Amino acid sequence: MNYAIITCAGIGKRMQSEISKVFLLLDKEPLIERTLRVFQSCDMIDEILLVAREQDKGEMERLTQSKFPKVKRVVLGGEKRQHSVYNGLLSIEAKADDIILVHNGVNPFVDDKTLRECIDAARKYEAAVVGFKARDTLKEIDEKGFVAGTLDRSKVWQAQTPQAFRYGTLLKAHKEAEKDEFLGTDDVMLVERLGKRVKMVECARENIKITLPNDLEFANKLLSTSRIGFGMDSHRFVAEGDKKLMVGGIEAEGKGFDANSDGDVVLHALFNAISQGLGEKSLGHYADPMCEKGITDSAEYVRLMLGIMKERGYALGNVGIMLEGKVPKIAPIEDRMKERLSQLLNLETSAIGITATSGEALTAFGKGVGMQCFCVATLNKQ
Repeated sequence: MNYAIITCAGIGKRMQSEISKVFLLLDKEPLIERTLRVFQSCDMIDEILLVAREQDKGEMERLTQSKFPKVKRVVLGGEKRQHSVYNGLLSIEAKADDIILVHNGVNPFVDDKTLRECIDAARKYEAAVVGFKARDTLKEIDEKGFVAGTLDRSKVWQAQTPQAFRYGTLLKAHKEAEKDEFLGTDDVMLVERLGKRVKMVECARENIKITLPNDLEFANKLLSTSRIGFGMDSHRFVAEGDKKLMVGGIEAEGKGFDANSDGDVVLHALFNAISQGLGEKSLGHYADPMCEKGITDSAEYVRLMLGIMKERGYALGNVGIMLEGKVPKIAPIEDRMKERLSQLLNLETSAIGITATSGEALTAFGKGVGMQCFCVATLNKQ
C-alpha cells in the first residue's frame, strides 16, 4: 500500500492571510484542491490522509467528501509540522514496508511523474526526497554575518516534497525525535538521524512551496504561461520494396521512408516539438527501444510523449506543420491528415495548421529524394 500524508495545518503567518493558506485561490480554485487532484488521479496512491487545523477540519472534510474519494480521514495537526506528520502516521494502520509520502498541501505543482519516481525510489532505497539542483553560488556565513566559505553548488540541492519512506522507517524516526526532543525542518532530517541514506529524486522546478504572497502571484503566472516547442525530422524514400508511405498518420501514395519505424516525418517532428517544449530528449531516446520491441507505428511514440506532457501538467494549444518535398502532394491529403492528427492529439482541426512546399527542386527534398518536416507546438499549463 502507498499512503499520502498531506499537511495542511500550518498557520501561514508569512502569507499575511486571515484564512489558512491551503484555501487561498490558485486560478480560481483552492490550493489544496489542485494538490489533491494530482494524488487522486495517480494510480500508485491508494489512500490519502489530510492533517489540518481544528478550525479547518470541517471545511476540509466538506471540500474533499465528494471530489476526492481517496481521502479517508482528516486528522488534527500539532504545534509544529513535525508533530502534525507524527499525528498522521499514528492514525494509519500500515505495514512496515508500506510507503508513506509526506507532502505539503501548498506544493500544488507536483506532478504524476514525480510521485511515481519518488515511490519507486523509496521502495528501492527505503527513503527518498524530491528536489532540484542549486543554480546560484551559495555562501556560508558566520554568526556576525560575514562570509565563512563558499559551498560546492554541484553537491547542493533544494529539497521539496513529496518525501517518501517505508512506514516502519519513518515511524521509528519520529519516535526517536520525540524521545530526544529533536525538531527538524523536514522528515528527511529525522531519517538521517537514524543513519539512513536518502535518495534524491529530481523534480520539475515548478514544484515550489507557496509560502509568501509573491509565491502565489508567481504560481498564478505559471498557470497563465505557455511553452513553445520546435521539432524537425527528415527521411529519404526507400530505393526498393513496397514499404507503406505514412505521412501525418495516414497512408499516402508513393514509396515509404527509409527508417526502422514507419518513418512518418510529420509525427516524428511533432514528437520532437512536444518533447523540446517540455525540456525532454529527442525522438531516438524513446523510439529506438520501442523499435527493438517491434513497435514501429510512430503514433505510439507520440502517445508516449503526450502521456509525459499530461504528467507534467500541460496540454497542447495548437500545432503548426511545414513540409518540404516534391512528393507526395500534400493538398489532396491535407484534410485527412488533419482529421487523423485531431484524433491523435485530441485537438480541434482548426488548431492544426499544415502547409507544404515543393522547394523548387533546390534541395534533395524538392528533387523527390525524401521529405522534410518542421513542427511548432504550444503547450499550455493546466
